Amino acid sequence: MHKVLMSLFFAVLSAFILSGCSSLAIKDESEVTLNPLKVHEECMELQPKDVLSYSFNASGPVDFNIHFHEGEKISYPVSRKNISGHEGNYSPAKEQIYCLMWTNVQKTTVQLSYIFKVEKK
Repeated sequence: MHKVLMSLFFAVLSAFILSGCSSLAIKDESEVTLNPLKVHEECMELQPKDVLSYSFNASGPVDFNIHFHEGEKISYPVSRKNISGHEGNYSPAKEQIYCLMWTNVQKTTVQLSYIFKVEKK
């Protein structure tokens, strides 16, 4: 059984490579409840040729950013304050772990729905 599954896997992988597709996509969609003064993060490794597409809607204003860590330093290539929705694309300058982060700065619970997709080139 294991040999059959491995053969099938390699056949599908070979067909994918031979078809000329050069990009793979990572996609996630979720809905979360953000309690007052709490955060939600989605982190992923991005390469310089990758394209991260994202959008979100929240039931109340949140702070949103895309950030990465270099030792003690945190960089914020995208940062938006007090918004209830946003969409965009981000292409990183270097290989790094990047995080999408939403912060509920309200005194009440916020419902957050988001989707993101990483196109690997």
